Amino acid sequence: MGKPLKAFRFHPDVYSSFKRVAGQGGYSMTAALEKFMEICVREDRLVFPEPVKAEDAEREAHIMLVWLKKKKYWYYFKGEGQLSVVGRLLELLQKVNNSSLKNQIEKELEKH
Repeated sequence: MGKPLKAFRFHPDVYSSFKRVAGQGGYSMTAALEKFMEICVREDRLVFPEPVKAEDAEREAHIMLVWLKKKKYWYYFKGEGQLSVVGRLLELLQKVNNSSLKNQIEKELEKH
């Protein structure tokens, strides 16, 4: 069985700048990222989201769908600033098992 791919991508300009700064500090890209992660963990700044249960995802998706239908495109969440209702619905869509709700979300998202 193959190992699942877990990766992220940098914008080319950000990657270039990060590579330059890492080199100036005497770090390879891998070592610089590792050091960054160590600091984030030590300072308790690295937070992994809790997995969302299907029922909870569907409940949240239903609320977001109602907001979107009422033309509410942004919301505030736990001091994180404005978050996109459309973006959150796109994240939740893959966790929604209810085909009727999934269809409603897809139709509403097509309008935006």
